[in-house]
Amino acid sequence: MQQNNRVFYPSPAIPLAPVLSEKSIKLSSKSRDVKSILSNSEQIHVTSGRAGIALALEHAGVTENDEVLIPAYHCESMISPVLWRVATPVFYQINADTSINDDDILDKITSSTKAIIVTHYFGRIQNLCKVKKLCDENSIVLIEDCAHAFFGSKDGVPVGTVGDYSIASSMKFFPCFDGGVLASSKHSLNTIALESQPASLQLKSFFNIVERAINYGRFGFLGKFLKAILKVKELTWNSIKRLRKSSVSTAISPSSSEGGYGLDQNWIHKNTSTPSLTTIKKSDYKRIISKRRANYEKLHTALAGLANAHPLFDALDKECVPLVFPLFVNSPEQAFDTLKRQGVPIWRFGEFLDEEINQELCPNSMTLSSHVFQFPCHQELTLKELDWMIEKIILAIK
Repeated sequence: MQQNNRVFYPSPAIPLAPVLSEKSIKLSSKSRDVKSILSNSEQIHVTSGRAGIALALEHAGVTENDEVLIPAYHCESMISPVLWRVATPVFYQINADTSINDDDILDKITSSTKAIIVTHYFGRIQNLCKVKKLCDENSIVLIEDCAHAFFGSKDGVPVGTVGDYSIASSMKFFPCFDGGVLASSKHSLNTIALESQPASLQLKSFFNIVERAINYGRFGFLGKFLKAILKVKELTWNSIKRLRKSSVSTAISPSSSEGGYGLDQNWIHKNTSTPSLTTIKKSDYKRIISKRRANYEKLHTALAGLANAHPLFDALDKECVPLVFPLFVNSPEQAFDTLKRQGVPIWRFGEFLDEEINQELCPNSMTLSSHVFQFPCHQELTLKELDWMIEKIILAIK
């Protein structure tokens, strides 16, 4: 379906992101003894990764007339927090394999540079030795964007523990409705005051988590009982919407939880909802890591031999916990449309870059934004779902 030049695709036939299942939760704390952004000594749970960036910039004192270096390969969620601080985003180049271009970062640093954001794309952890040295020498704040890399390490060092601050997007790795992390091992975060979520968001969070699990058949016989609960939810939710109909207050949930990319200022200084936080804190981290790696390897083996596409990375680093499986497609547009129409869960990071980005500023970002398809490899995919997705990808791309 197409309306006003915008194409509307069907919902994914299999889950794009993790959904709650009977295997998601494990009460033993040993299941959570892993290297991750939570290895930092300081951590707070916020509504989203972009809220984490905003709070990091605020805590670091970034303000008007300051410059923040951002990779040219990005999404709006990385820029909006900088604009919220009335600072100026300055874009630096990345290499074809998504590693940061240290030389271009050096060229872009000025007396106004206050912070540098580096992104661990698709879960592959960047080598931060040079940029960390540059930041230390120039009194610049280094922010690790771990939205793609909640778990993992490089040379034994947990992801997100090198910079002054690090942020993560919990929603990408856990079956939760909202959630992000701001962490640090260099600065105390106890001066950041967060407000509790309103009751309406708490309810929406709980019902969203349960409803998505039922819709994708993750609860078996238990799902029949939970469907009855959802009927109560509909009555409750309709009542809430009627009460808020004439209100001009904030949205009932942050746009990050609804698939948007903007920054909702009213949700920056709020914490993760209780249902989402409970899910995050009680999940089986070791299962998340092992399943994501196994699913990635299955996709890599199946798709490495395609004539018109190739895995973006030659191999999965041994300490990497992938967000997705990135596939570089030579002729992307027809295949992208075909897969979307078939309900295959697929998206492109950086599909809509800032208007400042062009071939002269960073050709690699322009290429990656259109040619790299992302397919899920999360822990809640079944083998049947993986096989179905692989078959559709092969037929569409060949």
